[in-house]
Amino acid sequence: MASIRDVAKRAGVSVATVSYVLNGTRNVSAEVREAVLKAVQEVHYVPNVVAKSLRERRTKTLGCIVPDISNPFFAALIKAFEWAARQEGYRVIVGNAEENEQVEEDLMYNLLARKVEGIALVPTKNSPSYLDRFRGRVPIVIVDRLTIGDMFDTVGAQNEEGAYQATTFLLEQGHRRILFLASDLSLLNIQERLAGYQRAHTQKELPLEPALVVECGRVTRAQTQEKVTRALKALKPTAVIAATNRLTLVALGAARHLGLTIPGDLSLVGFDDFEWSSLLDPPLTVVAQPVEAMGQEAFRVLLERITYGEVSPQPFNVRLPCTLVVRGSTLPRASSEGRREEVSQK
Repeated sequence: MASIRDVAKRAGVSVATVSYVLNGTRNVSAEVREAVLKAVQEVHYVPNVVAKSLRERRTKTLGCIVPDISNPFFAALIKAFEWAARQEGYRVIVGNAEENEQVEEDLMYNLLARKVEGIALVPTKNSPSYLDRFRGRVPIVIVDRLTIGDMFDTVGAQNEEGAYQATTFLLEQGHRRILFLASDLSLLNIQERLAGYQRAHTQKELPLEPALVVECGRVTRAQTQEKVTRALKALKPTAVIAATNRLTLVALGAARHLGLTIPGDLSLVGFDDFEWSSLLDPPLTVVAQPVEAMGQEAFRVLLERITYGEVSPQPFNVRLPCTLVVRGSTLPRASSEGRREEVSQK
């Protein structure tokens, strides 16, 4: 295995000069820099990152834990966070908590053992009980599923405003029976989306029907679709707001099962905007969360804490705006009164 001395010999410079080039600690001429980098490639030199981190007492490594890596929202969040970290020379270790608080806690301890310099965490629950034990040990930023209290820096979307815009849009299209599909109402971000739905009704001085809020819970997709199918059949909404991207797909499946067309019989607004949202027939109207900005901002907050420590005694609380993207899955109520009676007989 090639050493830094092999690089220096090949480039015709000192070992110190090679170190300056690779670490960027001093300016060298363009000619010398090019010679060193060429020598690195020719001898296949790989720097010993572990030894370097021991010398500097820094690992330039961060952790990022999400509840479910198969969820496209969290995959996009990781991608944005990792991209931002890479621009500053950091590596990222990703953990998948599988929506399990014990797995999440184990991952946190594992990351500490690996001497990460900061952790971006999307928790499985609001304010996990174990988090107190990690305060002050390493910078932590809570992302998306925000915690209750002011112990940690947070980065999230303006969930309430996003849901408010979606509900107002449907109400102004004449819809009065709007089904709100929630995943887990114990999560703060879902509570905020429900609050936006409720606020839109209140501001229009329209009654809220509790039955039109359906919490699906953390169950299998088949169980969720069965619950949504029953709700569509029994409640006869003219529009649906799905509070997560997966519930959007479930709503599409339930409508198809009942023979409902979208938007002919049922208008649908989803949360999150991915490539498939615009490729479906019809293309989906969605509340687009700023997932890329959230991932990058989470890194920025961590970098601020790593670089300057407790520069601010108060936690950073970043809230980024959502955008209502209107496509073809919504129509005014007069155009979507289709076959409600026919469906109720199925």
